[in-house]
Amino acid sequence: MERCPNCRARYQDGTECRRCGMDLSQLLDVEQAADGLLREALARLAAGDARAAADSLTHVRTLRRDPFLDLLLGFAQTLVEAQPSVPEPTLPSRATATPVDAPASR
Repeated sequence: MERCPNCRARYQDGTECRRCGMDLSQLLDVEQAADGLLREALARLAAGDARAAADSLTHVRTLRRDPFLDLLLGFAQTLVEAQPSVPEPTLPSRATATPVDAPASR
């Protein structure tokens, strides 16, 4: 946070605005949470998990608006779209399945 959202005074240190006295602790907590989610998203992106990174970045955007986040989210979504989809495994139907331990018929 660069400025107090109430009076626009420059933020220094502490949990209260130096000019108007507004309690900034919840806003600082939100900023800290957004920073943590951004670090998590970058780590997931570096590990090759673009889908999880995009999910984390979407969450970060609910907490903070930043053009860098928009670009990073677009990049992660492009990677997700470029990844080949893995088909769900299909189980054989009962009609075609062969019992493994069935006794042999005579």
